[in-house]
Amino acid sequence: MKSLISHIEFNVIDYKRSIQFYDLVFPFIGLKKLNCTHDYTSYTDGSSKIILAPTDNRYREGGFHRKRPGLNHLAFYSESQKRVDQFYKEILVKNNIESLYECGPFGDENYYAVFFEDPDRLKLEYVYAPNYCRVGYWPNNLPNDFDPYL
Repeated sequence: MKSLISHIEFNVIDYKRSIQFYDLVFPFIGLKKLNCTHDYTSYTDGSSKIILAPTDNRYREGGFHRKRPGLNHLAFYSESQKRVDQFYKEILVKNNIESLYECGPFGDENYYAVFFEDPDRLKLEYVYAPNYCRVGYWPNNLPNDFDPYL
């Protein structure tokens, strides 16, 4: 499957800590590390890349929060509910990475996910949702009730 996204780059506060975190998470979900330099580290699934870069000291103030303007969270597809559970036990629990909402994985056969944060508090999600982007599937079939041109 070809992705429409070429790459996503995260500016991180603690570069070493972030690399160590993503070295645990990314291989499990199918991303391979391409390179690791002083300037950036990149991972790929063969169609798009995620890049980590150290944040310049001039821009570290304030930190990240998903409720501010900008990225809220990033979700990665899982191939099954079983794989989400496996990720939770083998990656999150084993490495003392807390899941958000104090419950571990949750949902049903249509949407089953676990949420957690990276070292800079970026919310991440590992989700089994086989129909999530299909036209006609809830919530994609909700009526449009907002016109941004009015």
